[in-house]
Amino acid sequence: MNASTWKLSKARLDLSSPKRRRSPKFHTRTRTESSSGLPDSMVLAVIFIACIYWVLDSILNIFFENKFNLIAELIGPDLYDVYLRIIVLCLFVMVGSHAQTIINKLKDAKQKLNESEELWRSLVATAPDVITAVDQNGIIRFVNQDIFMLPREKAVGKSIYKFLPEKYRYLARESIESVFETGESDSFEVRMGTRRKPTWYTYRVGALRLGRQVIAATIISSNTTEFKQAEELRRFKELFDNVTEGVFLFNRKGRFIESNERVLESTGYAKEEFLELNVSKIVETDQVSFIEEMLTKKRQKKEARFEINVKTKKGDIIPNEINCRYISYLGKPCFLAVARDITQTKQLQNQLLRSERLAATGQLAASIAHEINSPLQGITALLSVIRMRHENDKELLEKLDLIKSAFVSIRNTVRSLIDLNRPGKEKKQPMDANKVIANTMALMVSHLKKNMVNIKLNLAAPRSNITGSPQQIGQVIMNLVNNALEAMVDTTDFKERLRQPASLGGEIAIDTSCRDEKIIITVKDSGPGISDKDLNYIFDPFYTRKKKMGMGVGLSICHGIIEDHRGTITAQNAPDGGAVFTIELPLAQTASD
Repeated sequence: MNASTWKLSKARLDLSSPKRRRSPKFHTRTRTESSSGLPDSMVLAVIFIACIYWVLDSILNIFFENKFNLIAELIGPDLYDVYLRIIVLCLFVMVGSHAQTIINKLKDAKQKLNESEELWRSLVATAPDVITAVDQNGIIRFVNQDIFMLPREKAVGKSIYKFLPEKYRYLARESIESVFETGESDSFEVRMGTRRKPTWYTYRVGALRLGRQVIAATIISSNTTEFKQAEELRRFKELFDNVTEGVFLFNRKGRFIESNERVLESTGYAKEEFLELNVSKIVETDQVSFIEEMLTKKRQKKEARFEINVKTKKGDIIPNEINCRYISYLGKPCFLAVARDITQTKQLQNQLLRSERLAATGQLAASIAHEINSPLQGITALLSVIRMRHENDKELLEKLDLIKSAFVSIRNTVRSLIDLNRPGKEKKQPMDANKVIANTMALMVSHLKKNMVNIKLNLAAPRSNITGSPQQIGQVIMNLVNNALEAMVDTTDFKERLRQPASLGGEIAIDTSCRDEKIIITVKDSGPGISDKDLNYIFDPFYTRKKKMGMGVGLSICHGIIEDHRGTITAQNAPDGGAVFTIELPLAQTASD
């Protein structure tokens, strides 16, 4: 850029001089008039008529060879001189009036130009954004307001790169050079402030032209921090909603601030309902103090991990692993929690613990069986010798038979202990689970009626063919029904219902259905249910809560049989009361599969 061009551009850019600044005034005119009040059309009409007269007068003079003057003949020669002076005077007046009109138009145009300039200057001076004009070297030639605590008068003449962080200067230099080379607009972003409280600025660079030549680059810098925060918040929201685990935020008082859809799906609450709750409302009562203690520790450690039982809207309990962090959200301290449903993990852990217990029980049973069988074999041999020597003593033989039957019972008990971990002795074959259940209940129906218990069968599974042992599956169903019957008849409610006329003491329902290539068998009773303390141990060997004498191996054998059939058996309490045992067994593959 040469010196003459820059002087011209500087004159155009120096619009904010205090000497030239004044309040803008706005005027309007409906029409333009001369100072004498004569409109332009009248002046032009008079001139037009005078011209026509002069043309006619000239023609007459030529026609009469300058011997005839119409006006002089009409008014006389003395008045003719006066007439000419009047005509000349009128012409001067009209020409002056028309000149004054042109002058007034020029004044109006200048006034409008000044008003437009004042308006533009006011807009630039009061603009919220910083508007800067720089030359090709980045030297500031004009700025509309103070920048970075430096008065704008002192900022003029300095390099704009000095006002930018060093790592962003190359972006500014490339944008300014590109505008001077191509004449096309460009932009770049700058981040200032601290990491926790950043401030974003967007610089839009445009070309200021004189004719076709780019004489300066205009830079408009805008604070886009709020826009950036909104954009980051939108991205955070997308990630927040698409996380497969449950994520929620709550303040230091435990009030929920935000949650994703996964939390709402697992708890059954609507978004509005959930945000009105407190953390203490979705955990068990005995865990509230634990949660408060963990949150207090987390403020110091910034992070904590623990397990809690989450209560759903329906009252179900879901074990969750919580990973919690103490963060700042929208400028306020709060807790960010990621909840993972560990129901299946808990079930696998319980199965692993149960397998370990069964393995230990099997080893114990094997060692006990060895220690018991050896003396039993010796005693049995001695009994045989005594029987041979006293063949004629019937009374002694009867007593020996009683002793032998007792030893056989001991041997069978020991064999049951050994088979506890390996129940699958019988040959597996294709079978219809619905048919086995119906046949088993047909054998027990009289026993159930005798105890005033109704059996309700809903064998609705469309496919019920499995590969297994009908005797063992029947044994599992019979054992579960017997346990349900014993649990119901010992309750006070059962006995009170029996006192009412035409009333049954309880009900046992067996349902079947299909899900994910499995048959689901549920056995539900109307008894008192299972205590929470016993739920995790009922399938353990020798664990029993029966008042009558019992070994506590029935459910353990059922568990072993179902596992041997590649299935699972679980127990829980129904919301309306009673225990529910659920068996899942894989369906047999059909020809179409």
